Amino acid sequence: MASTENFIAISHKALYLRHKTKLIMKQFIETFSAQMLEAQAIADKATINPPKKTIRNIVLIGLGGSGFGGEIVKSYIADKAKVPFQICREYEVPKYVGKNTLLLACSYSGNTEETLSAFEMAEAQGAEIVCITSGGKLLSLAQEKGLNHIVIPTGYPPRTAAGFAFIQQLEVLHKYKLIANYRKDVAIATKVVADFKDHKAAQKVAAGMKGKFLFLYSSIQFESIAIRWRQQIEENSKQLASYHIVPEMNHNELVGWKQPAELMKYAHATFLESSYDHARVKLRMDLNKQIIKEHTPNVITLKAKGRGFLAQLMYMLHFGDWVSLYLAEENNEDPMPVKVIDYLKNELSKV
Repeated sequence: MASTENFIAISHKALYLRHKTKLIMKQFIETFSAQMLEAQAIADKATINPPKKTIRNIVLIGLGGSGFGGEIVKSYIADKAKVPFQICREYEVPKYVGKNTLLLACSYSGNTEETLSAFEMAEAQGAEIVCITSGGKLLSLAQEKGLNHIVIPTGYPPRTAAGFAFIQQLEVLHKYKLIANYRKDVAIATKVVADFKDHKAAQKVAAGMKGKFLFLYSSIQFESIAIRWRQQIEENSKQLASYHIVPEMNHNELVGWKQPAELMKYAHATFLESSYDHARVKLRMDLNKQIIKEHTPNVITLKAKGRGFLAQLMYMLHFGDWVSLYLAEENNEDPMPVKVIDYLKNELSKV
């Protein structure tokens, strides 16, 4: 009897903890607009010394949630930046990284081993380095070496700190005079997130995704959002998803929408669209939907809202975050823990 009571008590505790962590993730998503406001306040107070040499290219090093901010920046500055921008997600940086490179080292924890390795290589190659982190070894290195750096708040799972990441990255580029003032666009985008009310639509999307193989499609301008949806669905909902961009997928992946025929009913295609998509891309997407619907009924279109490109990016990002939370509920999964990532990091630390 005692063992049964203990089992019940443990089960109740597990259910309570799962409910509690679900509420924590919900709070992180609900307060994203507040995070953006706080991020801008941090950026406004940041002291960044001017570069010693002319900057001819920008490379951002970072992985997972820390690297994702760079995807938003990459999308946003594509028609604004005066120099090329690249994201590096590995242990090494390209050989062209050198004295005329602005290297943004982004690690939320400050202890991401790939980022620290790439940092060391970039420093050896003479890059101009700015660190964005909440602490850890990366902050220690920045302080020790007298590098420009911005410290963001601790206590967030890295994937929930996207607002802190991309706004600090934009601030650095602005202070380095590589982009014009971005603050008006961020203010409009922040309001779009704060005014978000499409929860029923997000719940409907999540319900339709349950038990499906998910395929996310967007234009190149919205690739950052397709990446975000994939990451959030995988980490929060514990469900596999893939993404591709139009028109590139028209030259390969579209042909794959045929086999295995017996599994096509479990395939689900989501088209993430915006008013900034190229006219020919919009046409292609419409044709893609017709083709894919010949093999599965699970095809949906979601259109971004907001006045301005960054506002539409943030609207769709926020919509996707809610979808991932509601899909976690559909899957009866706790959105907070990422146990396999923790296991992987622990095993790597032993070698």
